[in-house]
Amino acid sequence: MQKKVDLSSYRDHLVEVVLERVDERRPWSPTVRVRQAAGGGWSEDLWVADGRDYFTCYDALAACKAQAQRVIDAQRQTGTG
Repeated sequence: MQKKVDLSSYRDHLVEVVLERVDERRPWSPTVRVRQAAGGGWSEDLWVADGRDYFTCYDALAACKAQAQRVIDAQRQTGTG
């Protein structure tokens, strides 16, 4: 089992990306969560890649960060985040 965790920030949120794969022959399985940087709990999983096969962790990480940014921007536009 391989697992990588990336913690970064976007606007006023923290973004956590968890990438896992069972072995070197399997694709990476990414999961994204966000929370306000000022505190509070982590969101439920915002996005778990379903049906996408990322064979490099860099591709999976980029896709997850882009998804988190879209969600955060949408929340800011609607005033829910």
